Amino acid sequence: MELKNGFYRDLPYWKKVYDYGIRTDGQPVYRGYATINALTDDLTWIIFFSKYNDAGYLSEEYCLEGAWEDRVTLFAGFA
Repeated sequence: MELKNGFYRDLPYWKKVYDYGIRTDGQPVYRGYATINALTDDLTWIIFFSKYNDAGYLSEEYCLEGAWEDRVTLFAGFA
């Protein structure tokens, strides 16, 4: 991989997971990043919570560290 073509999401030995919630337009509500060996209840996940406006465009995004299984609770104050 050339450095100029690399992105934060292209880190080796990391996995990405998505949760679309009730959205049907292909835009994720939650995105999680962790090392390949991380379990979903490990507190080492980097999790993004995305909010969209009425037109369906990304309007706000928050990032916290925690367990993937607790993502909804983790961002409860931002919803």
